[in-house]
Amino acid sequence: MEKMKLVVGILAFGAFLAVAYFAYNILQDVYVEEPVAVPSRTMANLQQAPDFAMYDAYGNEVWLSDFRGQTVVLNFWATWCRVCVQETPYFDALYQERGDEIKLLKVVLLDGQRETMDRVNAFMEEGGYTFPLYFDTTGAASRAFGLRFIPMTFFIDADGYIVRTIQGAADEESLNFS
Repeated sequence: MEKMKLVVGILAFGAFLAVAYFAYNILQDVYVEEPVAVPSRTMANLQQAPDFAMYDAYGNEVWLSDFRGQTVVLNFWATWCRVCVQETPYFDALYQERGDEIKLLKVVLLDGQRETMDRVNAFMEEGGYTFPLYFDTTGAASRAFGLRFIPMTFFIDADGYIVRTIQGAADEESLNFS
């Protein structure tokens, strides 16, 4: 009798996991998160952007503080994130239109398993995207910003202060700033 209860319990748990897995995948395809722009704060309440190391496409270590003196749009993303993929054309358009006046830092959360260089390169080539990529290979960037989900976008002024945040997918309107 005890073995029967154990078998039934294992089967029930397995069924639960299967339903959860399929529900997650189905809902992920139909759920598109609307961008949430966090309003600009007063100068007295601005937060300094935390510094972190990332790597460029050539493997060179780059620090966020290297871009001090420039307006930075910092976006954390991955190719497995459907919402991140949906917002990519808007970032490419931003780079094409304003890449000479702002610094676009598209930071890929690269873990070597779910997200790999081959996957990212194929995504960029397939989409014809030309913005430069940066890579968080150690999780330092996501820890520095306390990321709990992606995509996340931070607008950082020339003095290194976060002046605006977009939680979730960005769109053309939310990326329009002066």
